[in-house]
Amino acid sequence: MQFYSHPDKLLSKHLQEVSTMAAAFCPQRYGEAARIAGIAHDFGKFTTFFQEYMLKKKQQGKLKQHGFISALFGAHNAFHRWGEDHFFPLAIYSSIYHHHGNLSDFKEILPSSMKNFGAAFEENVDIARRQVENIETNLKEVRKAYRDMLDEQLINGFIKGFNPHELLRKLLKLEYYYTVRGKYKRDTSYFAHQFIYSSLIAADKLSASGENPTSIRFIQSPGILLARDKIVQSRMEKNNKDSQGEINSIREDIFRRVQTNMELFADTQRIFTITSPTGSGKTWTGFCAATKLRDRLGGNRKIVYVLPFTSIIDQNYKSIQELFHNSGEITDKERFYLLKHHHLSGQVKEENEEGYDPASSPVFEQLLTEDWQSAVIVTTFVQFFESMISVRNRMLKKFHNYAGSIFLIDEIQALDIKYYPLVEYVLNILCREYDSRVILMTATRPAIFGSSPNDRLPAMELLENYPDYYSRFNRTCLIPKLDKIGLEDFVQEIAALIKDETSCMVVCNTIKSSLRVFSLLKKIFGEKRKVYYLSTNLVPAQRADRIDKIAADLEDGENLILVSTQVVEAGVDLDFDIVVRDFAPLDSIIQCAGRCNRGGIMFSYNRGIVYLFNVVNEKGDDYASFIYGTSNLILTKELLRGRDRIEEREYLSLIEAFYNMIKKEISTQPAHDLIAALENFNMSRDGVSGFSLIKNNSGYIDVLFRYNSRVEEAYQRFWEVIGIKDFQEKRNEYLKIKTILQKYTISLPAQFTDVFEKRPLGESNVFISLPPEGMADYYDEDTGFKRERNDSFLAF
Repeated sequence: MQFYSHPDKLLSKHLQEVSTMAAAFCPQRYGEAARIAGIAHDFGKFTTFFQEYMLKKKQQGKLKQHGFISALFGAHNAFHRWGEDHFFPLAIYSSIYHHHGNLSDFKEILPSSMKNFGAAFEENVDIARRQVENIETNLKEVRKAYRDMLDEQLINGFIKGFNPHELLRKLLKLEYYYTVRGKYKRDTSYFAHQFIYSSLIAADKLSASGENPTSIRFIQSPGILLARDKIVQSRMEKNNKDSQGEINSIREDIFRRVQTNMELFADTQRIFTITSPTGSGKTWTGFCAATKLRDRLGGNRKIVYVLPFTSIIDQNYKSIQELFHNSGEITDKERFYLLKHHHLSGQVKEENEEGYDPASSPVFEQLLTEDWQSAVIVTTFVQFFESMISVRNRMLKKFHNYAGSIFLIDEIQALDIKYYPLVEYVLNILCREYDSRVILMTATRPAIFGSSPNDRLPAMELLENYPDYYSRFNRTCLIPKLDKIGLEDFVQEIAALIKDETSCMVVCNTIKSSLRVFSLLKKIFGEKRKVYYLSTNLVPAQRADRIDKIAADLEDGENLILVSTQVVEAGVDLDFDIVVRDFAPLDSIIQCAGRCNRGGIMFSYNRGIVYLFNVVNEKGDDYASFIYGTSNLILTKELLRGRDRIEEREYLSLIEAFYNMIKKEISTQPAHDLIAALENFNMSRDGVSGFSLIKNNSGYIDVLFRYNSRVEEAYQRFWEVIGIKDFQEKRNEYLKIKTILQKYTISLPAQFTDVFEKRPLGESNVFISLPPEGMADYYDEDTGFKRERNDSFLAF
């Protein structure tokens, strides 16, 4: 009989594809292990139980399951290949066992002891015996399917001499020596398992989709550099202001020095840093350095550009996209060259606002995005770090790409300092053991990857004289006002600071305070000038449009006012004459100052002043205390106390003092606990699965705002899609509407639940939304969701 892995694919072809692709995806040192995992991962589908379940929809109970028996077959082959004193049999068994789900500890997939397997595991063994007996009736066809992949003696030995107890005892022995005796425990053991697992599940999903790996396209460094020079020259010709000319000269100097140093040290260093002031052109400087590094090293290395927030992904993506388009070298679909990936990424290109491109393949588009099948990927901290330190099948699917890649990590200071040792640990291993490279870019240099030879891998600073550039930039001046001030008085202070000829950005710490400040400033200035609002209180689609609108207005010389939360703090390319900031830790204050007088070279009385206030609520509590660690705030006040003004040329020494102080105050124990979890392969909630850069707040709900007819159509379609019985069809149809739903969803405090429509979704979940008829009452075009109740929560 013919055996199928999926309704439209022969099992023999699927196994061949997966084993070949998995071996190719994996680092060479683990290639054979990934190949064996691919060969064995669907062995259990050779039962008639599975075939009748899949093709004839007959219910077969647990006999149709194929994970456990396939994992045993993988372990059998691995023991034959490497013997009983090697880590690979355990890693292959675990990878196959979990290839349709998330990872767990080794102990969760093995018997409780050598002598007593326990009732649940004995049941699994009995099922496996029945499956093997069933496979034996078709052994000839099985051997034929494996003819070009596996020695038939290995198949015969497993089937005819099936001894699951012996296999499991061997695996238990390996697990004991690993977790208790530490025999196979290396700082690379976790990575070995994850590379094998990632390669397997990526290959499995790609083969199941019916598609082949894409042939990604690389644009070499000369083409990128020429495109960059052409764009810069064009912009300089349009803007010949004296100050702009001077700052452009500094930017060019920084750019050329970084490129020269990369040329010099590309062959000898693995970790690089670029420390330069805000507004000095780090995006193109860093990206061009990464392409030069790739060309010098040779080979088709991916460049992964990592940014802290989704709010700045689009603008950086557009900057790289501009380089690509001006290179004139894009000869095929852009996605083969450049890809954007975050939780709001569009996997399906829409032809217009009214509908979808019917010729698109959403599943394939999703695979391209989630597998990072592109030469350049622009992504977030969450996607990058949680695809490396994770138990989640979907996140780990892309991890195999990390080997040999070049990671361009921007604004690293936005990462919680408690995780710095963890970041240094994992990136060092990737560079030292898996031929990766790292370029860290920042304006506020944190205490990570020092230049001391005592570090695991010392970092090479590509702008070695960066303090000189900080002294040449004196665009802003910080004016600290540390006495407590109420919200209404704060607004009056702002109104007094705003001159007719100045644009102003006001950054608040909480949505509650930002909404009140916007309302009051709107009353004062609404008739005189444009007053904008920006925070996560707006749906993401509207937030992105507003950033573009504000940037365009500023470019046109509009003296507008923007009231925002921290959503604009790092990386958003907006340039205001003056900035007013509610109190925050020093690194956040400096980042915020980077949105002020970006195109200037020297501050003046009406351009480049950053005012810092200590705003409190009606109870006298600092709004800053709701979101920032107390230690950070206290240390910042200590550094600023007694200072009437601080010029930008002093920022570098100030921020270095801040990081030195905070390093002594902040515990990095969470990072060291996670490092121990990696080395012990602790996948539990108190280990790897508990790691998340985003704090999960049970007091929040996700709400879809059915903002317009397009969103309403997607919402109605969602309920049709979840009723589809065929999984692949359901997934395909869902991917068509997923991005629209996400771009109009806001996370809100659960105290507002009663405002919204709740529709049951499964046995224990609900889908929460605001219907079109409620939009006028509960959503404001200027400020987003109307918070009728007292809300001191924040979002950014």
